[in-house]
Amino acid sequence: MIAENKTPYWNIYPAALALAGIIVFIFATFGPPASSSGFVSTLKGVLQVVAPGYAAAKAHYRQIPGPGSWLMAFVLGMAIGGFIAGRTFPEPVRDVPEIWEKRFGPSRLRRYIVAFLGGFLILFGSRLAGGCTLGLFISGSAQTAVSGLYFGALIFGTAMLTARMIYGKSNAR
Repeated sequence: MIAENKTPYWNIYPAALALAGIIVFIFATFGPPASSSGFVSTLKGVLQVVAPGYAAAKAHYRQIPGPGSWLMAFVLGMAIGGFIAGRTFPEPVRDVPEIWEKRFGPSRLRRYIVAFLGGFLILFGSRLAGGCTLGLFISGSAQTAVSGLYFGALIFGTAMLTARMIYGKSNAR
C-alpha cells in the first residue's frame, strides 16, 4: 500500500504528465529545440526590423530562429506556468521571502527589480560568453567537461558570495 502524501507539493504523476505534454506540444508545434535563449530570438526579431543589415551580417543571428519559434513559447510558458503554479499551490507562496523582508523590507517592487537585474546579469554573461548557462553547466557537467565543471564551481561560488554580501552572516546554527 502506498502511503498518503502529506507534503503540500503536487503529486508527481500528474505533474510529470503535464510537463511531458508541454514538451511534446512545443516539439510538435515549433520543431525540435537547438537553444533555450528566447531573449536572443526576440532581439533578432527587433534587429531585423530596426537594423536589418546588422542582423543579417552577424553569424550568430543567422544561426538562431527568430521570433515565433519555440524559444519564445518556451520562455513565455515558463513565466505563465510559474505564475499559475505559484497561485494554485496549496500553501500561500510569498512573493517576498522572509529573509529578504528582514533585510530589505516588504516591498514587492524592490524584490522584483533586484530579481530581474540578477537574471539579466546572468543572461548577459552567458550570451557574452557565447553560450547558455543551462547547456554549459548541466550538459557540460554531466559529460564531465572541464568548462562545465569550472562554470558550475564559479556559479556556486558566486552565489555563495552574493548571498553573504546581500544577507550578511547568519547567527543561526
